[in-house]
Amino acid sequence: MTTALLLVSLVERLSQVNVIIGIILCALGIAIACLARRIACAARKSGKVPNDDTIMITTKVIGLIFIVIALVVMIIQ
Repeated sequence: MTTALLLVSLVERLSQVNVIIGIILCALGIAIACLARRIACAARKSGKVPNDDTIMITTKVIGLIFIVIALVVMIIQ
């Protein structure tokens, strides 16, 4: 790690715009990934969705992509 990252205090780091955007994207990605089964149930209009449903898998992948983008955005200064 570079010394520049170590010298920045936690409050200064958390108040940067890219970190705030990253936290919001990460929270959105976690919410999408956790609610994937309910989203698939609403889309299929059924009470039960199998584990290999394409809508549920796609929704989880989209949530994970949001998390990865959030990590990249938080790293960029």
